[in-house]
This record gives sequence, structure tokens and C-alpha cells, in this order.
Amino acid sequence: VAGCSPSVQVRTDSDPGVNFNQYKTYDFFSQMGIEGDDYSNLLGQHFRAAISSQMNSRGFTQSDAPQLQVNVSIGAEEKVRVNTYQEPYVHGGYYGGYGRYGYGSPWGYHGGATRTTVRQYTEANVYIDLVDTREHKMVWQGVATFTVTDKMQQQLRETVYSTVDKVFQAFPVAAPSG
Repeated sequence: VAGCSPSVQVRTDSDPGVNFNQYKTYDFFSQMGIEGDDYSNLLGQHFRAAISSQMNSRGFTQSDAPQLQVNVSIGAEEKVRVNTYQEPYVHGGYYGGYGRYGYGSPWGYHGGATRTTVRQYTEANVYIDLVDTREHKMVWQGVATFTVTDKMQQQLRETVYSTVDKVFQAFPVAAPSG
């Protein structure tokens, strides 16, 4: 939901008392937050596949008795951005408006009009939560924040994979390089 966006902001938080090397297995909540009635079935499938790819690359194995459970949810908010700026009004030619030999600036400056632009947009947050199954507590959360674009919505699979990739760059267990 963020791959085609020019600016995706990622933040993560983890339980400082947790050693992530103790975990070897994971699975998903039976119904993740993004798999409710308001979402496409494909959205959940894309997130499950993208997260599985990231977890598997880090040595985790999907299991029916997982040590970690994964949940994904999305929050979106309609926003309005208002920009107001002064438009300069420049007139005159090479000699300006002050006579034949151009006393002062060659271009005359007069205060211009004020222009205001209004833009509506949707800001979204994708939350990826990892919960310790035995302790029933969240041990890690990754959040991607971005502005939703038409291109992102048209390329949903690529957007999901890109978003998950960006969030997992900050995961406590690194993927092997190379």
C-alpha cells in the first residue's frame, strides 16, 4: 500500500526484554484485521505471502503450533492540505517602470495576489504486529505510513510486497545478505 509512494515512513517498536532468536515458528491470526468484511480477500492473501517470504528468509518456519502470531491491520484517514502563498507580480521591461534609463531595478515588483490550493488525500497506516503466543503479548510492531495513490491501488500486489519489505528492513532478526 506503499511501494509506489514517494515517501513511506516506517517506524517500529519491540519489547526490549525479548530475545527474538528464541523464536523459530510463526503463523497468522485466523482472521487478520485486514481480512474483515470491508477488505478484499486478495489483500489478506498478498500480506500473508509477503510476510511469509520475509519470515522464511530470516529462518522462521510457518507452523500449526507457532511461537509467534502475525496480525496485519490498516488505518486510514482522510486529510486536507491547504497551502497559501503570495504570487509576485512582476512588470516592466529592461528599463523598468521608472523612466527611460531605468532607475532602480530593471523589473518593477508589485505585491501580487494571494493564491490558495486545497488538496484532499488519504493517509494510511499499515500495522504489522507479532504476538508471543505463549505470553499473549505483542513483542514487535512495524508501521508504514504513506499517502494512498491511484497507482498503488491499481498495483495492489506490488504495493503490499514493497510495503512489507520496507517494514521488515527494521525487523530485529535480519535476513541473510547475498
